[in-house]
Amino acid sequence: MHLPAARAVQPVCLFILCASFLVPAEDKKAPPEIIVPKLTQAPPKIDGLLDDPAWKDAAKSEAFTRAYGEESDLKCFFRVMQDDKALYIAIECPEKDTTHLKSDVTEHDGDLIWEDDDVELFINPAGTRDFPYYQIILNPKGVTFDVEMKGNQDPDKSWEPKYEAKTHVDKNRWTVEIALPWSSFDRTENTASEWGFNVLHVRSIDEMLYWSPVYDPNSHQPGSFGKLKGMPVIKLKRN
Repeated sequence: MHLPAARAVQPVCLFILCASFLVPAEDKKAPPEIIVPKLTQAPPKIDGLLDDPAWKDAAKSEAFTRAYGEESDLKCFFRVMQDDKALYIAIECPEKDTTHLKSDVTEHDGDLIWEDDDVELFINPAGTRDFPYYQIILNPKGVTFDVEMKGNQDPDKSWEPKYEAKTHVDKNRWTVEIALPWSSFDRTENTASEWGFNVLHVRSIDEMLYWSPVYDPNSHQPGSFGKLKGMPVIKLKRN
């Protein structure tokens, strides 16, 4: 039995009531892991098109499900790779058509962007799969929202990383391309070789698709994040 979808009014706390029961631990899928390869050529141009040869170096995952692990009719995927300067992420969000896409928020860090169609990244460079971590949201217009999540309902908008992000909308899909310099994560003292990580694709028609299902109506479940492996171990936090 599925309950009607609902969204929280608190910033960046996204909700969808996918099930009326708790999933037993033995029925939960193990969090996904992906080894992030090194670029062997020039980095991609960040234009949202995903047509650069560099993306052939990337690792790719299509393992997206709803919050409780249920399959969806539509499959999205993401690609990820790295070099000495940055982490590169590309996300493709197929749609039967894109005329229904919602992009009402037009200002950076605008509240309620999570009620648009969007893509969200949850990034925990310390590898704790716990708070604090970083969250980045983009809607189809390329409007960005970025916060440090210090707790379940404690977003800090003062985190203003310098990164490149572009989107592109076609007839049957929209895409996201992001380059995140390692210096973006300057509130993390030491990074780990395995980062906590999740990707969420929010469809405004009331569907939420996760790379790593969270088994909860609240997206902010760092203990359910997947892992990016083979990441650089560096000291970042500024004094």
